[in-house]
Amino acid sequence: MNQGKKVNDFVSSFKKLSKDEQKEVMKKLIPEFCQIAMKDKSLVQEMMPHCMEIMKGMDFPMKEMMSKMMGKV
Repeated sequence: MNQGKKVNDFVSSFKKLSKDEQKEVMKKLIPEFCQIAMKDKSLVQEMMPHCMEIMKGMDFPMKEMMSKMMGKV
């Protein structure tokens, strides 16, 4: 099975989960994702603009916290 199909299958399976199940998966995977991202700075640089755009209109202090973490404030 090629890498693209594996990734698409994983994402598709994740989207089929209930919101509560998705939250539980995220609790387990986000620390893993962070560890991978911290080892590959180019990945962080690639993803941060997407994350910031998603957070732009949200009503919580995550954007400010992320900006501070990234040294932009």
